[in-house]
Amino acid sequence: MSPQQHSESGRTKSQRHKHDEKQKSYEVTTGNPYHLSKGVQTLFAGLIIFMVISVTALFVGGFIRW
Repeated sequence: MSPQQHSESGRTKSQRHKHDEKQKSYEVTTGNPYHLSKGVQTLFAGLIIFMVISVTALFVGGFIRW
């Protein structure tokens, strides 16, 4: 294994903890710009999926014309 590669199991517990904290911080600040909880994110994803399916069904049913 080269010096640049390492396995997760090869790290010490404190190094893994620091890495986990940095990862969580990164996800909160960059992956979640509005700082929404996972539950709210899931709710919005479900709502978007519902809307896409509903609009598609309305097009297929002929209720909405292009």
